[in-house]
Amino acid sequence: MYSIELSDEATTDYEDAVAWYEEQKVGLGFDFSVRLAEIFEAIEQFPERQRFLYENRRFAFIKQFPYIVYFTVDEPNLRIIVFAILHEKRDPQIWQKRSDKLQ
Repeated sequence: MYSIELSDEATTDYEDAVAWYEEQKVGLGFDFSVRLAEIFEAIEQFPERQRFLYENRRFAFIKQFPYIVYFTVDEPNLRIIVFAILHEKRDPQIWQKRSDKLQ
């Protein structure tokens, strides 16, 4: 099975989303974290089942929240590198620029 690593930017994305949801309603940040953990588990087990972007870049939607996890698959090292966790309405250039840095 693969292991998941979050880039510093993805970690910030996650922390910002949890904080925002928690401000909206107590416990909602926790709910977001649970859904994110579920999608991480699915990605770890079967990364190839997630939607394809290009090359080894893929993405997955988080259930019940309008967020998308963007990641790359490092096959030789059995790693999943999450480079963005963004609201689906965010400018796509954000994840594209981050993805370009991985090359």
